[in-house]
Amino acid sequence: MNNLVGVIVDAGHGGNDPGAVSGNLKEKDLTLKAALYMYDRLKDLGINAKLTREGDISLPKNERIAKVKSLFNNSPGVILVSNHINAGGGEGAEIVYALRNTPQLSSMALDNITKSGQKARGIYQRVLPENPSKDYYYILRESGNVEPILVEYGFIDNTSDQRKLTNNITDYAEGVVKAIADYAGIQYIPPGGSNVDTEDTYTVKRGDTLYGIARKYNLTVDELKSLNNLIGNEIYIGQKLQIRPIQGNSYIVKRGDTLYSIAREYNVSVSDLKAVNNLNTDILYIGQELLIPSEVIDDEIIDDDIVDSNIYVVQRGDSLYSISRKFKTTVQELIDLNNLESNTLSIGQELKVPSVDEEIYIVQKGDTLWSISKKYNVSVNSIKEKNNLTDNMLSINQQLIIP
Repeated sequence: MNNLVGVIVDAGHGGNDPGAVSGNLKEKDLTLKAALYMYDRLKDLGINAKLTREGDISLPKNERIAKVKSLFNNSPGVILVSNHINAGGGEGAEIVYALRNTPQLSSMALDNITKSGQKARGIYQRVLPENPSKDYYYILRESGNVEPILVEYGFIDNTSDQRKLTNNITDYAEGVVKAIADYAGIQYIPPGGSNVDTEDTYTVKRGDTLYGIARKYNLTVDELKSLNNLIGNEIYIGQKLQIRPIQGNSYIVKRGDTLYSIAREYNVSVSDLKAVNNLNTDILYIGQELLIPSEVIDDEIIDDDIVDSNIYVVQRGDSLYSISRKFKTTVQELIDLNNLESNTLSIGQELKVPSVDEEIYIVQKGDTLWSISKKYNVSVNSIKEKNNLTDNMLSINQQLIIP
């Protein structure tokens, strides 16, 4: 799609219309959770997004359609995502698209949802029995000039889907967000990711080729492909390419692997493994390459040695200067406190440090929990626990308490 005007995010049902229900799970709550997440992520990507409902309010179908048409003045170039949960004993996600549109967006979205761990039932169109020239679903039939898709994320009355919908619906919503960005030719940045290049990475721009990027960084095309596990020569705008070898170990996921088994093998925590790889789920796939952090901060060290004792245990890469900045002191004060005769430190060495209060950190573009934990020499778990975080997602300008 060229010239995307905006995206309307619809949370199905609401208020006195709960939609499908199973036990304590209600469709209206799950669709609102998906819609609010989708809205925030689209905004993060610079996409003009609007919601049909922001809370648990009733929105009869005629009022919903009127709102859809009013949000962008019934303009073409608008995508409508109507979020729903299925019922009836099936399993998996499916997407319905309008008779007036192609299956491309729906196919991309369902493919991304399945990559997040949900089963795929398929994409399809459904006609009105009494008039096969019209869409069966009101939201598709009456939504004007927009390009609508109706996304059913799973079955509320299926035991497996219940668990997935409870834990992973925002992962599935992220799949739709990525599909919209790719469909519209807009640079996609993963949650907590960044389009800012580092000394080790390059973000593909319009007109780039592997040959041009390789020449720019004094590499061969084969070296560039090897660094990024590329099979063909195709690259896409917004893709982040590694231009120097990743520092640290990497691991290729094999059949039967789990994050827990890999974390145990390399003596790291699952949280650190997820953070350094920007993973928001525990789902892995065979052949996936994971970065194994080479400088993992052990939670026990943090708990035992960097609390009220005012003792700091030297980590790999530390210097008196970096430690002095961490504890808001000077190199000379550290030397005096510890009766040091030189600036040389050894890993595991214990240093007396001045007391410091908890610090507030404002999340910047490109930050991840892993990068922040490294910056402050604390564990990912300690940051999550201190800030009551349940996942690894951050938002720009979010305030974090650094323990």
